[in-house]
Amino acid sequence: MSSCNSVRSPDIQISVCYKTSMPSLSSSDNEMEDWALMSMPSSVNTKMAAYKEGLYDPGSGEICTKYIPMSDSTVQRHLYYAYPCIKDPGIKEALLESEEIKHFPLDGQELYLDLCEEMKVIPVRSFHRGLLGEVIDLKYYGVNPSCVRAMSIALTYNRYVRRIDLTSNYLSEDACYHLGQMLGDNVVVQELILSRCRIRTGGIKRLVVFFASRPLEELDLSYNELGDIGFEHLAQQILKGAVIKRLNLSYNDLSSEAASSFAAAIEGNNKITHLDLSWNKMSSLKGVNEFLSYLSESEVLVNLNMSWNNLTISKILKKLLAVKTLRVLDLSNNKLSRLDKIAAKTIANSLKTAKSLHTLDLSFNPFYENDAFLVVSKLRNRNIKLVNLFMDNVEVNKKFIKERQEVLQLSFRKDCKITHGPVKHDYTLSTADIREIILKRMDYLTGHGSKKNRLDIALYFLEKIKNYDNLQPRQILRDMKLAGRPLDEDLVGGLIDIFPGPKLDKGDKTLDLAGVVEMIQRLWPDRKLPPTPEPEEAEPVVVVPEVNKNKKKK
Repeated sequence: MSSCNSVRSPDIQISVCYKTSMPSLSSSDNEMEDWALMSMPSSVNTKMAAYKEGLYDPGSGEICTKYIPMSDSTVQRHLYYAYPCIKDPGIKEALLESEEIKHFPLDGQELYLDLCEEMKVIPVRSFHRGLLGEVIDLKYYGVNPSCVRAMSIALTYNRYVRRIDLTSNYLSEDACYHLGQMLGDNVVVQELILSRCRIRTGGIKRLVVFFASRPLEELDLSYNELGDIGFEHLAQQILKGAVIKRLNLSYNDLSSEAASSFAAAIEGNNKITHLDLSWNKMSSLKGVNEFLSYLSESEVLVNLNMSWNNLTISKILKKLLAVKTLRVLDLSNNKLSRLDKIAAKTIANSLKTAKSLHTLDLSFNPFYENDAFLVVSKLRNRNIKLVNLFMDNVEVNKKFIKERQEVLQLSFRKDCKITHGPVKHDYTLSTADIREIILKRMDYLTGHGSKKNRLDIALYFLEKIKNYDNLQPRQILRDMKLAGRPLDEDLVGGLIDIFPGPKLDKGDKTLDLAGVVEMIQRLWPDRKLPPTPEPEEAEPVVVVPEVNKNKKKK
C-alpha cells in the first residue's frame, strides 16, 4: 500500500475539511468512537495532476486509508482495513439475553423428535408410537446405545408407558445411567425387561441408583453377567428399601457370596413374590441355607426357581415348603438325595405343611427308587394340595408305577399330573440254554428249503429211539446226507457233548437219545410220530380133505 509520503512534490497541500466519528456495529469497536474519518478531497485531484507531471507514482494501486472516501453502500468499512467488519455470531445474545424455553407435551413424542434432531440420530418409530401406549416393545431391535439418552429423557414425564422391553439390545454404561435417571423421575414405569443386554458390573451400578425410592413390579436382569460384585449394588438398594416384586437373576454367575448378600438384603425387606435364580453357582450350604432361611419367612413368596445350582440342601426344605403362599417350587437339575439321603424324606414329610403348593419340580435329581416312591405315596393324603409333581429323568421301579396308577385313580387326584423317568425292571438275566439253541439250529437247517428235501429233526430222533438207545455221530451225518440236508460236523459234535451217551470200546462218543427226546418234547410238544397201524387179522384157512379117486372107482 502506498502512503501519503509517496507524493514527490512537497508543494501539494492537503486540507482537512471535517472530522467525525461513526459508531461501529461490531462489539469490538467500542473503543474507536474517537477515531476520525478521513476528510473529503477537494474538487481538484492533486494526485492526478502530479501523476500527469510525472511527480506521483501510485505504487501498488491501493489507496492510503487517509484518502478512503465515504462509501454510499450499506456495508461500512473498518478504518484500517479494506474488508467488511465481522458480524457478531450471537455472542452478545448468548451472554445478555435469556434462552427461549420450549414447551413440549407430557407424552414425550415431540420432545423425542427434537432431541433426535439435536443429537443427529435417527428416531425409532416403534418407540415414538409406543409413547402413547402402555408397552414399549423393542426386543431384538438393535437399539444404538447413544439413542437411549433421548429415549430416557422423553420418558421422564410420560404418564402412559408401564412396561419397557429392551431384550437383547446392547446397553452401555452411559445408556444404563440415563435409564437409571429416568427411573428416578418416572414412577409410572413398573416393568423393566433388560434380559441379554450385557449390562455387567458397570452398568448395574448406574442403573439401580434410584431403586430405593420407587417400587417395581418386574425387573428382568437375566443373561447379564453381573457376578457377585455387580449383584452387590442391587442388594444394597434392596437393603435400603427397594421393592421389586418379580425379580429374574438367572444366568448371572452368582455364587454363594451373592446368596449371603441377598440374605442380608431381604432380612428386613422381604417383598419379593417371584424369584428366579436358576443357572447360577449357589452350591455352598452356608450361604444358600442362610438365604433360604430368610426367604422362608416371607409372607408373599409365590414362585421360586432354584434349578441348575448344584444344590445339596435338605433340612432347610422343610422350612421353605412351610411358606403359606408358595405355589411353584423348582428344584430340578441339582444334586438332591444322592449326597444327602434325607432330602427326599424331608420333602415327602413336608408336603402336608405346604398348604398352597401347586407345582413341585424335582426333575433330573439323583433320587433313589425308594425316594421317588416315598414322595408319590404321600399324595394319597387328601390334605396335600399338590397338583403337579415332575420327576423327569428320575429312575423308578415297578412299585412306583403301581403306586402312581393307584394315586391317579383317586377321586381327588383326577387333575393331578405325575411324571417320571425310566422304569427299572426287577429281574435277573438268565443264561441261554445251549441245548435249546443247538436243537433249534438243527431244526432250522433241516426244515427249510425245498419241500422235497425237508426233514423234521424232531421226528427223526423220535423214530430212532424206537430202535436205538444211542447213536454215533457218523450215523447222524450219513442219515442227513441221504435225506439231502447235510449238517456240519461241529454242530453234531456239540449236540453229542450236551447229550453224551456211553463211550464205545474204541473211545468213540455216542448220543444219548433219551435226553434228546426229552428236550424235544419240552420244545415241541405238538410234534409226534403218526400212529402205527395195527396189523390186520389173518382169515382162517379151511382145509378140504382130498378124496381118493381110486376108491370111488371100486
